[in-house]
Amino acid sequence: MPEIHVEGLVKQFDENTALDDVSFKVPDGKLFTLLGPSGCGKSTTLLSIAGFHTPERGRIAAGDDVFYDSARGINVAAEQRNLGIVFQSYAVWPHMTVYENLAFPLKIRRLKRKEIRERITRTLELVEMGDYARRYPHQLSGGQQQRVALARALVYSPSMLLLDEPFSNLDAKLRERARSWVKELQHTLGLTTIFVTHDQDEALSMSDSIAVMDRGVVQQIGVPEEIYRHPANRFVAEFVGRVNLIEGIVSSVDGTSVLVDIGGAGLKVDTVPSTTPTTSTPVTVAVRPEAVTVAPNGARPNGPNAFEARVHAVSFLGDHYEYELELGRLTLAAQSRARVPGATVEVRIPPEACSLVS
Repeated sequence: MPEIHVEGLVKQFDENTALDDVSFKVPDGKLFTLLGPSGCGKSTTLLSIAGFHTPERGRIAAGDDVFYDSARGINVAAEQRNLGIVFQSYAVWPHMTVYENLAFPLKIRRLKRKEIRERITRTLELVEMGDYARRYPHQLSGGQQQRVALARALVYSPSMLLLDEPFSNLDAKLRERARSWVKELQHTLGLTTIFVTHDQDEALSMSDSIAVMDRGVVQQIGVPEEIYRHPANRFVAEFVGRVNLIEGIVSSVDGTSVLVDIGGAGLKVDTVPSTTPTTSTPVTVAVRPEAVTVAPNGARPNGPNAFEARVHAVSFLGDHYEYELELGRLTLAAQSRARVPGATVEVRIPPEACSLVS
């Protein structure tokens, strides 16, 4: 399967810039996710790769095959790009059986009847729908229709797979099963895949790498752990999961560590950007709630960033407790596996779990 290169895409709708210099690379056989809120440009990027949108500038290539190059005047038609795509609505034809839905793209490609039958049989078995070939879409559940749409995208052996929020119409339990199943299928096939979603859990659980987008701009590209634990800026920190954002002033810099003054207390930060801030610079520290350690009052943890906090509220969420804590004027969210008694508790924020964001 080819490696996908997207370079400098610019797309405008009237006066609105939908894509602003979007660039990324998807390695052969990997699942790459475009993650962001509605209107951020992720679906526009996907549809530009598919050939349904024509950017004003940029380049799109799959291996040695150039799909679009504004500088060279290349723009390959969508039907000639050999891409499999699954839309949010599935777009399964209601008047055709499952078999006929899969046969349609093969007939357009003028395959012989025997090869059509063999490909459909093989693909339906791959998506665990072999017993449903003669059923119509209205006789299938939402999850089964999704598998039919995926099978139709795979049946003609596309060079890559494009998935545009394919799980959004499923309920929570089915969506969780579907994403595990699709990830396993993608890994088995080794099919280079671009996946579009606004769901952070989907992106983190399925992706080999993620591009977080906002207002047509790629904010950060990285593996899921990097995106979550070391966000590049405030937008990424807030959009991907829950986060504490702590405002302060840099009081000192020591090598790769920064000490931030947060209302008279010092907060040590070991995860700093490539450009270390200078003394007296206002900064924002991002730390995830699950990284905050909560202990009984009097049992102050060892190491830096240990504080006494007042418990404002606590909620039981099955596998953990969520705390809303007050450190002076600062409100801090924290998580704990066990209930910690008392109106005040001891907390510690590991320096390595802190990130400076702008």
